[in-house]
Amino acid sequence: MEIGLQLTMLSQETKKIQPSNTLILKIGTRNFSFLLVKSSDKKILDFYEHNYENHLDESDISKELNIKLSSFLKNYSNVSNIKLIINNKLSTLVPKTLFDEKVSLEYLKYDVKLLKNDVASYDNIEEIEAVNVYLPFINVNNYLIDNFGSFDYYHYSTLFIKKSIKSAIGNNNYTCLNFREDCFDMAVLKNDHLLFHNSFEYKAKEDVLYFIINSFQQNKIKLKKNIFYVSGNFNDDILQFLKKFHKNINFTDERTDWKSENQYIDHIMLCV
Repeated sequence: MEIGLQLTMLSQETKKIQPSNTLILKIGTRNFSFLLVKSSDKKILDFYEHNYENHLDESDISKELNIKLSSFLKNYSNVSNIKLIINNKLSTLVPKTLFDEKVSLEYLKYDVKLLKNDVASYDNIEEIEAVNVYLPFINVNNYLIDNFGSFDYYHYSTLFIKKSIKSAIGNNNYTCLNFREDCFDMAVLKNDHLLFHNSFEYKAKEDVLYFIINSFQQNKIKLKKNIFYVSGNFNDDILQFLKKFHKNINFTDERTDWKSENQYIDHIMLCV
């Protein structure tokens, strides 16, 4: 399985470490999540999350990462594997037959405001014969190279799509709704084929319903025949509200408690 452009450059000051634990980082402009797991069995050892009230400038993300990670990870030598999940909306799916790595940025220009120095990366999604093209956080990549050497990185939507396809095997009409921070992800599948995927920002439960109905109508997909599976970090009022308009809804309990029932670990972080 080929996911992400694997960074193998080593800095001159790369620390000598022994295989032990895996550090999973989910980085966005409004949220940092760190998950330390045992490499052998993925047992959760520690977890940290910080949400920002406003979006960070991309140039400030690596500075904040250094501050937060230095506090979270007291012993860098206890980490052997680094997995980075890029949590932004700067991505697009391209059929594998049409993909050309040399012009990766071209696929993004209609959906993303590109800057002169932007560099595109991509994940292969073999299950749907597609490529997920996206903009990584270059300053974050550089920071991790300097501090850890090599690491793997992935786009959040890649992991969500792959998990949705795996969950939908054997179901004819299947929709995954995954809630996180201030948005939710949606994947509609039929006979193990992805029909639709997108992420939507929302403020109220009515926004969620609007985006769902509009997505089905625009793509001419029959809503009534779909089984909805809801996961992620959301208020139960949303689930009850959706059940008034669509009866075939199941709640997938992906919540992972750590230290207190008020903390939530994004289950997508455990997919890497």
